[in-house]
Order: sequence, then C-alpha cells, then structure tokens
Amino acid sequence: MKKSSLSVFLLAFLILAAASQGARANHADCEKALLSAEETLEARFLKLHCHAQNDQHAEVHGILPEIKDKLIFIEDYILYYEAEAALGLGQRERAEELLLKILKHHPDSAIGHDAHELLAQIHLKSDRHAEAEKIYSRLALRTDSKWKKAVHLKNLGEIKEKQGLFHAASGMFERIWAEHPEVSFSDYVFELHKKNEKTFTPSPQQFAKRGEILFKTGNWEGALEAFSGAPQTSAVRIKTGICLYRLSRFPEALEVFSGVDSPKAFYWRGVTLMSMEKEKEAIGVFELLHKLNPESRWTAKSLLKAARLRHLREEFEEAERLYRLIIEKYPKREEARKSAWNLGWIHYRKKEYEKALEVFSDRAWAYGAERERFLYWYARTAERRGDKPGALFALGKLADSRKITYYSFLAKLRLKKNLIPPQSTAAAHPGNPFGKNSALKKFLFFAKAGIHDLALREAELLRPRAKTVGQRLYLASLYMQAQDYKSSISLANGLGSPEALRLSFPKGFEERVRFFSQKYALDEFLVYSVIREESHFDREAVSVSDARGLMQLLPSTALETAPKAGLSGFKTSQLFSPDINLELGCYYLNWLLEIFGGNFAVSLAGYNGGPTSAKTWYEKNGALEIDEFVEEIPFEQSRNYVKKILRSYAAYEAVYGKEKDQFSRQSFEKFLKIMSP
Repeated sequence: MKKSSLSVFLLAFLILAAASQGARANHADCEKALLSAEETLEARFLKLHCHAQNDQHAEVHGILPEIKDKLIFIEDYILYYEAEAALGLGQRERAEELLLKILKHHPDSAIGHDAHELLAQIHLKSDRHAEAEKIYSRLALRTDSKWKKAVHLKNLGEIKEKQGLFHAASGMFERIWAEHPEVSFSDYVFELHKKNEKTFTPSPQQFAKRGEILFKTGNWEGALEAFSGAPQTSAVRIKTGICLYRLSRFPEALEVFSGVDSPKAFYWRGVTLMSMEKEKEAIGVFELLHKLNPESRWTAKSLLKAARLRHLREEFEEAERLYRLIIEKYPKREEARKSAWNLGWIHYRKKEYEKALEVFSDRAWAYGAERERFLYWYARTAERRGDKPGALFALGKLADSRKITYYSFLAKLRLKKNLIPPQSTAAAHPGNPFGKNSALKKFLFFAKAGIHDLALREAELLRPRAKTVGQRLYLASLYMQAQDYKSSISLANGLGSPEALRLSFPKGFEERVRFFSQKYALDEFLVYSVIREESHFDREAVSVSDARGLMQLLPSTALETAPKAGLSGFKTSQLFSPDINLELGCYYLNWLLEIFGGNFAVSLAGYNGGPTSAKTWYEKNGALEIDEFVEEIPFEQSRNYVKKILRSYAAYEAVYGKEKDQFSRQSFEKFLKIMSP
C-alpha cells in the first residue's frame, strides 16, 4: 500500500516533532517522580527536569538552590533549566545571561543547540532581529538534521516577514518548499505570496530539486507532481516513469520509458512489462539491450532479469545460456556471481549433481560476497552425490564460523552441533575504555536518573571516539542501558564476541514481548527476531512502503487484523504504540503459523510477501526440504527476509537459550524437527 503525499508529510512531521522533544522525560516517569519521596541527587534532578517539562517555573527555582552546587559536572544543564525558568517568570535579562554563560563556558555542550534556540527566541521577543538572525543562520549551517534545518530557515523567513522584507522572506520559504518538502510548513510560501497579493510559481529548477528529494524518500505521488514542472531531461523522465511504476500505473510508466532513448529506460521498460505479466515481451526487451548496448552497466542487470524470468518459466536451456553469457561477459559484476549460483541451482534441482558441484566449487572456496551460500550448497550437492566426507568437510567449515549466519546455522543443524559459536579472540572491554570523560559521566548520571533522552545526547558525543572494539562494545552497552537498541545493534553487530552477540541481539521491550508472545502462543525468540530485522526495536520506524512500528505492519494489514484481535476503535496512528503494534503483529504471525502448520519459513515468507504469495510458493514447493524451499522463493526480498529472521532466531537461541520458558523450548524443538534433515 502506497503513501499519499499528505500522509507522508504529516507522518514525517509528527515523528520529527516528537524527536525534537529529546530533552524531556516522558509524562509517566514524571508523574511517578514528582510523587516520589526519594532524596538522591538523581531523583531531585529528575524532579527539576519534570517541573521544567510542565512549565512549573517557580518549582524549578525552588529546587535549584538545593542541588546546583552539588552537580557542577552538569552545570550546562542546570544553567539551561534555570534560564528556562527565568524566562518563564519574565526575567528575560537573567535568562539571557545564563544562556550566554553556557555558550561561553560549555561550547561543546549537548544542550548548546537548545541554548542557542532559546537565546534566539529572547532576541526575537526583544525585537533584536539581527542577533536572532545570526543565531538561526549559524544553526542552519551546523545542524545535520534536515528537519531542524527547515525549522531554522522557517525562523529566518518569519524574521524577514516581520520586518516587511517580502523578497527575503520569500527566498527562505521558497528554499523550504524546494529543499524540505517533508515538513508540514513547506507550502507556506504560497500563503505568504497570497497575503501580499502575489502569486508564487516555482521555477523548473525548484520543481526538479523538490522532486529529487521526494523521490529519494519514496514519496512517489509527491515526486511525480514535482517532476511534472521540472525540465524534461532524460533523467527526470526516467524518474517520472519509476514513480508511475511504483504507483502501479504500469501502462503510463511503459509509455514514459518507451519515449526515452537510454539503457536505463530500456531496463525499466522490461521491468514494467514484467509487472504487467507480459513476460515474453519483457524477455525480448532485456535481451535486445545486450545487442544494442553491450557495454552499458544496465545490460548485465537486464540479462540477469531475462535469465531469471526464463528460469522461473522453467525454460532451463535458455536460462543456462544467459547465465553463462553474463559470467563470460561481466565476470567481475555482482550479476556474474548471482548467475553462477542460479546456474548451479538449476543443475542441483535437475539432479545433475556433477555439474552443480563444478559450478558451486568455483566460488565455494574463495572469499567474497555470498561465499557461504556457495559453500553450503556445495556441501548439500556433495551429500546428494554420495560424497559424505566432502559434504562434512564443507559443513564443518561453515559450522566453525565465529559469526552466526543463516548458512552456518543450517550447517550446525545438519551436523547436530551446538548453536553457540566458538569463543572469539576479541576480548571484552575491561571496564570503561574512555577514561575520564565528561560526556560519559553525564550519561551515567542521566541514565541512573531515568532520563534516557538526555543520556543519549551525551552518548552521541562519545560515538566519534568509539574506535576500538572495546570502545564500541562499551558504548553499545550504554545505548542498551538507555533503551536505544537500534544504536546498540549498529555498534555491536558483527564484532563476534559473546558480549557483542548479546548487544547485537537485544531483548528490547522484554515484558511486553513475553506477554504478547504467551497470549498468542508464540516462541518469544521468534518475535524478537521479527522485531530486530523489521525495525531494530525502533517503535517509530516507518518504511518506504509505510509499514510502521516495532513489527512493521502496513496500515491496511493492521486495519484488517485489529477487529480479529479484539481491538475496537483502532486507528493506524496507534501502530507507534508498542502494545498495539505487538498485539497486532503477534496475532498476525500466529495466524500465519496456524494456516501453514507451524512452518516458520513459510509463515515468515507470508509475513513479508503476503499470505497469498506464500500459499502459492508452498503449494508448488512445499514437498522440498526447508532449505531448498527457501532458495526457491521467487522474490529476492522475501527470500532474504526469511533467511535474516531465521539467522536472528538462531542467534537468540544461542545467546538466551538457557533462559527459555517451557513453551518456547518446546517451540524450538518443533522448529528443529521442521528445519533439520
């Protein structure tokens, strides 16, 4: 289901606006904190923080004398809250004095951006427009956040508008319209012109710039609209065709691609014909490109598409011819590697094991992308051929991997080996590897106080310094402590040690996951695996296809599932609630497992590619062994998705298997019966 341009803008604005409140504790924490009788420094600072959130300025001033001398190491934050309170009580000069003190004595403070913004607001209230303008201009240049940059440009535009400088104001808002179409106020430029009895007509270059940005974010409708006003270069016309294709307007897309004379347009013509189920025509277009322009980088892609189409149509002789042509003509391209594997797979499925072994062995013992895939199927082919020692040797090489991968997992299952990987030579971090560091000290204080958003600000200051394995692991553990699982995963992923595995495969939202897993009779490790691969435990994740939340549910799927799960009055905005998302995601996953007889692989294919497609694949190839079935999934995205989830499931079993409850242990045993030979 595709997003409308309006829904994209509103959704992006809401998510980014929520992110901009990073210095605030959530209401639930504050409710509890303000009633607490605890008198530790952390508890008292949390009360200060919560009073500031609630604009209770007198209360902030009441707490400050008790703690400010005891918290010198977070003086910048103390000064900021004192400035906020002073401003709220009408003490504008005092607030400005405090903010200037932060900027002078703490130039690298994580609260510095907020201090600049508050200072600019004071300048505006004092009609000191030039000083406010300097601050917003500096902030717009320094920030990496597109949303913040747009906000600063908006502030600059409003200053010019208040000064009656229409053309200068228009320039700012025109820039926002062209460069920041994702924000809700990007259309204000039209209102500005209307108020001044003028009309804003974007230039072709502005249309082109806006279209490029919307295209990159997957807002196909918005990009299509913008490209209609852009100079009609070949690049713009091709992107127009791609937008039409993504919106399933295939005849229109085909017409656009047919009118552009370039290899890329030729390739997309073939792709569009495929989607229109005109496979013979698509194959003809793909193969013709090789004759017309064999040196183009799009030619290898086109030939692989043609080969794959013939492969799926079981035109094996022609598919083999094309795969061999790609390997011969483009040996260093990714398409050659994919062609080699597909060629070996054709031989394997035709039980031509000698030929399959020859193809797989060429790349099974080399380094490079997908080496493990070749090695695993070399082993399986050797096994089919009766070469048990060869199969065991290849499987052993995979099973000895220090990393948990899909194919090392399969190898261990076939060898009946323990899933726990061998110990890495990488040592765990020996305590704090950053030494004395003010950002680390602040992080630990804020984390202990339960103000994770502030803690994460300080963690971001540590990130550029995390160079060694020990530093990366330690910082990942800090992110985990602050419940930023996504950052923890990105830092620890692939480091290999048991500690890195635990950080890379976290049990985020543990109580909720356990509750909903039990409610819907699911193995909680499977639920963790889906969440990890779908959203990296980011409750506000949104995909290009508009899948939302922890378990990445499409609004259409959620609306259909909600009544079945007993959720009345459900609204798609609730998909960002962990409880609602987990409820619907677990219900849906349970339903898929029920209709596919508990088969993890087929059910996961349905979770990604839809139950109808999964049913078709299962009816055709359900008799195959599971590893073979997965390789036969025709959609590359769904095939790789299943592999990633099963890899994660193996990792969770390896790391936390001893902690499993009885139900999940039984679930894993059933899984092994399905997956094991």
